[in-house]
Amino acid sequence: MNDQCWRRLRGLKRLIHDGVRQGADFVEKHHRHAAEKPFRVLESIPPTAAPTKVVHGIHDGVLWLSYGGIRAINQATEMVGDWVVDRFAPADDDPDSDNGPEAG
Repeated sequence: MNDQCWRRLRGLKRLIHDGVRQGADFVEKHHRHAAEKPFRVLESIPPTAAPTKVVHGIHDGVLWLSYGGIRAINQATEMVGDWVVDRFAPADDDPDSDNGPEAG
């Protein structure tokens, strides 16, 4: 593979991982927003307020763990991908490095 192919591979990898990260952020935000109104209504009714607050807390914790897990796995696979590409690609193909073609 030539330098341009390696740069494209790095760009594609970055695009995929950024998309997963931003997608998880987006879906988590809208998931939380969609659940907020029913919880608010049930928490305003005295007989259901206490158990609903417990369920709401559990819901938010599971949301945090689920989407946080997705982001953590995405970050770990990105680091592994970086390591693999760095081992096989020529040293001067990385556009983020100071010794690439743009540095000259």
